[in-house]
Amino acid sequence: MWTAAAGVAVALIMPGVGHADPVTDRQRQLATAWQELEGVIERFNAVRDDLRATEAQLERVNARTGPLQTRIDAAQRDTDEVAATLYRSGAVTSTAVLISSPTPESFMDQLATLDHLQRRRTDALRRLKADKDALKREHAELSDLRVRQRTQQQELGQRKTTIEAQVKRLGGDRAARAARTPSGALRDGYVPVFTDDAAGRAVKYAFSQIGKVYKWGADGPDTFDCSGLTMAAWKAAGVVLPHNAARQKKTVTPIKREELRPGDLVFYYKDVSHVGMYIGDGRVVEAPRAGERISMRLLDYAPIVGYGRPNYAAG
Repeated sequence: MWTAAAGVAVALIMPGVGHADPVTDRQRQLATAWQELEGVIERFNAVRDDLRATEAQLERVNARTGPLQTRIDAAQRDTDEVAATLYRSGAVTSTAVLISSPTPESFMDQLATLDHLQRRRTDALRRLKADKDALKREHAELSDLRVRQRTQQQELGQRKTTIEAQVKRLGGDRAARAARTPSGALRDGYVPVFTDDAAGRAVKYAFSQIGKVYKWGADGPDTFDCSGLTMAAWKAAGVVLPHNAARQKKTVTPIKREELRPGDLVFYYKDVSHVGMYIGDGRVVEAPRAGERISMRLLDYAPIVGYGRPNYAAG
């Protein structure tokens, strides 16, 4: 016989009926916010690198513009001097040149020489001015690109601030202040084999950073974000990588899971917002997120979307 008391008892022992677990829900929201924040940070890193490249290119354009203007001024003076020479010599008209020339043949030679010299100077001046116009267009395009990149950087910075406020509201800032070791970190004394090649040097560098604190946008030597760590590790081995997980994935040679060897990169999440370095024995070294320390974890601690090998002369 069904009674009210029995109904209450069933309701008490049946989990999740009509009631959401606020702790689990907050943890889920916090995890989503952390992942979104890392994606924003990685995009910020990419835009920052693009902006640096644009500004460096602008500097090169500016460095070329000054000397080019000097050459234009010199070419203009040469061209003007050739024209003035005709008048200073009194050879204003072909008749005057003919009268002052010993023979008609020498007269024609003089005209041909002056004409050739004038054309050569004029052509040179025209090419220099065309080069200057091209530099002006390049400078204008780069200046516009710099404005767009700075705007994008500001927007990403604002987005980052918004997500950080959300993380703080969910209580994630308390963990960040504690700078803890992430869940699932391995502390079993495992030490990878450091081979005597570029990959071995990269692995040794990454492994030696374990325990340092994550900081967004950082690439060492005291703090790192995820792509900053892999970039710095491979830089120590003489290989240049961009400071962005998605761009690193495009830069390296794609490989299969069974081809993994120490030094290879492992990419996580659908938006490729995270990267770690494989060190052997099914393990990676990675910089997790704000408030956590660089750690060694199992390869499959998060959803994997690809594997890649930086280009180096492997033995």
